[in-house]
Amino acid sequence: MFIKKKVEVAEADATMTFRPGQFRREPFSLERKNIVLVGLRASGKTTVGRLLAERLACPFVDTDDLVEADLGVSIADFVAAHGWPAFRAAEEAAVEHACGLPGKVVATGGGAVLSEKNRALWGRQAVVLYLAADIPLLVARLGHGPDARRPALSDLPLEEELVACLREREPLYMAVMDHMLQACRSPEQLVEDALVALGLAEWDGEERERLLERW
Repeated sequence: MFIKKKVEVAEADATMTFRPGQFRREPFSLERKNIVLVGLRASGKTTVGRLLAERLACPFVDTDDLVEADLGVSIADFVAAHGWPAFRAAEEAAVEHACGLPGKVVATGGGAVLSEKNRALWGRQAVVLYLAADIPLLVARLGHGPDARRPALSDLPLEEELVACLREREPLYMAVMDHMLQACRSPEQLVEDALVALGLAEWDGEERERLLERW
């Protein structure tokens, strides 16, 4: 015996339907974890992090700021004098300091993901947002002038260096992330995307259409 129930659908030709609250997630709590932003340099971690912290009324921390405050010199000068391995050690200490207690939005350096210690800490103490950016976007952003704070990693031209960094780091970003954000969007849009990813906001109609286009 079969029972048929008539159901009215607003769009009879639709190939996918959504129910109210379908994209609702368990809300993120700053009482339990931090929000950590990872991604290559110029992907927008600091800008988005500051805006997100403002929306959540919580502290914002940039690990590069912590490193420079602790060392008493710029990152570029420290790397020139002591090399990248010494800087990575100082960066690990800054990440541990920033993420040791919950309740913050933390922007990290592009290479912080290379540290297994950092990745393990984020796995325990953070929700990680990966700001994914393609190479042309990063070149356009960095092409306006030298990145005085972050010295070049090699003698390669900027675009080739970014390609090498992405090849090395993207598998780690993908492994450690909880959510991916598209860095090509405006900072304000990225904050809204982050709030949805964290379960603190619902998709609106426009975002739903964007989701369908991605699928």
